[in-house]
Amino acid sequence: MRIDSAKWVHLPNTYEKKTQPETKPELTRQTDQLSISAEARARFEEPVKHPERLEKINALKAEINAGTYSRDARDIAKRFLQG
Repeated sequence: MRIDSAKWVHLPNTYEKKTQPETKPELTRQTDQLSISAEARARFEEPVKHPERLEKINALKAEINAGTYSRDARDIAKRFLQG
């Protein structure tokens, strides 16, 4: 079998073609928004009726702010399944 290389010299190499870079659309970053109803706001403004509950809430807030709040996922799942 004879292969004449002269025929193949002038064929364009598609993998070597220079293409223009694709222009990507400019992405805009959207921020999350939260809206709280007037009824919910009123409930948050009510004083806590039980002082031990207030202590627990403050302790949880302190853990969250310190970055040490963590709970076992299995315990949470068990509570969901129990109803």
